[in-house]
Amino acid sequence: MRLILVRHGESEGNARGVLQGHTDFGLSALGREQARVTAERLARERIDRVISSPLRRASETAEAIAERLGLLVEPEPGLMEYDIGVASGLTGAEIRERHPKIMEAYARGERPQFEGEEGRDVFEARLLLVLESLRARDETIVAVAHGGVVSALCAWVVGIDGRRPGIFQSANCSITELFTDRGGQVVIRLHNDTCHLSGLVTTVDRG
Repeated sequence: MRLILVRHGESEGNARGVLQGHTDFGLSALGREQARVTAERLARERIDRVISSPLRRASETAEAIAERLGLLVEPEPGLMEYDIGVASGLTGAEIRERHPKIMEAYARGERPQFEGEEGRDVFEARLLLVLESLRARDETIVAVAHGGVVSALCAWVVGIDGRRPGIFQSANCSITELFTDRGGQVVIRLHNDTCHLSGLVTTVDRG
């Protein structure tokens, strides 16, 4: 398995500074340009499949890539972003105003869940189901997903707690590559590569 993880292009939610979760924002104009440039970068690779989170910001990025490669996008719900529940679609200021007790607990280092939040164990379990299904294939696969997905998978590969904030952050349309070595171990070959995005790099990631 060679898995090329692409974080989606800048979304309308990224541009507005909201916590997205499963809120279904499409790409901004800049995000569409990032997707186009990324498609040109990946056209130099031999790609067997393109899979994608069905959320619009990911699927629109994937469509740009797949069209350039002459492939179809295969939706993969297991690659959806972490669901933050009732905090989805809110700015930081709105979250502090509407959920002060949870934010006070966060400041103390506690991690209570918002109403409707998915839970990190559930999130990581569904991502690992996707990864295990791909490991059995001798293919090069482009998977378009989200910052939280890329971070969680990389944390799992190196064996650290994916709940720690700020680890393995990735820019919009950055490329992270995982592959299975001869011993069957999944390793990170590349992380957060933005060399193809000269002048187009955006890094805001609130889910």
